[in-house]
Amino acid sequence: MVKKIVFSARQDHEVISHIINNLKQIKNFEFIFHDPQKDFFCLSDMPMFFKNADLMIVKIRNECSIDLLHYAKLYNIPTLHDIDTILMCKNKIALDHALRKALEIHSGDLENFLMPNSWNHSLLDKNKFKKWASPKLPIVIKSHYQHDKYNRFNFLVQNIEEINKFCERYKQFLNYDVYIQKFIECDGFERKVYVIGDKVFGIKRENPIYIYLREKPENIDVGLIKREEFKITEDIRKLSKILSRELKLKIFGFDLVKPIDQNKLYLIDLNDFPSFKGIPNIEKIITKFIKDYILAL
Repeated sequence: MVKKIVFSARQDHEVISHIINNLKQIKNFEFIFHDPQKDFFCLSDMPMFFKNADLMIVKIRNECSIDLLHYAKLYNIPTLHDIDTILMCKNKIALDHALRKALEIHSGDLENFLMPNSWNHSLLDKNKFKKWASPKLPIVIKSHYQHDKYNRFNFLVQNIEEINKFCERYKQFLNYDVYIQKFIECDGFERKVYVIGDKVFGIKRENPIYIYLREKPENIDVGLIKREEFKITEDIRKLSKILSRELKLKIFGFDLVKPIDQNKLYLIDLNDFPSFKGIPNIEKIITKFIKDYILAL
């Protein structure tokens, strides 16, 4: 029996477009490729290929992606990552709680990892926020939700008057609470760890905040920052396995920074199904994972 697979992702994405081409070459699977930016549907008459799917693989792009996972849950359609996992990863506050819980439960195995102090807060009353934030500086203000790149930001606040600049630049967000992390002074690099099933890869790049502090550019295109591979330690591999199990993630990535005053690493972010930029032959690796995953169903 031919297995029917829905693969929903932005199809003009550099890595995804190659994965799609690879998947088209696989026999005995029937793939339906859905682009959440372009392909919409009648809610009262959903297409049969959604209803009859044996598996949905969704790389979240927008609310259409979320809608598809809600539909899959309602009709008991298997998914690579379920809607509850995705909604947790989408929400920085929920994700923070989940990461802290995982580190707490496995504290004996993960003693070399920490998380920064963090808070949620509103900037609706700017003066009240300044009073609250002043003893906590430096901090990084981040968007509450992370899947929408047009409404996503990381803003470093070193002195309290920079709050005025934030409020002017992001005034459309002042009616909403934001996610805030204590800024960790580090060696200037981010260690991006990518997990695909049981495989773990490490990419190191300069931290965009440190580029800003040095050069003060108007905008930073993170896609242009030079990347290089770094060796995955046994501790990081152990962390990857624990996060995969506790958060129910099979394809994901997370960011680590190394503080200047200790040898432990801070876990500062996690993304479901990230871009995997910088990993050689990543398209073939993900294609093989998807093929093997489907065969194991």
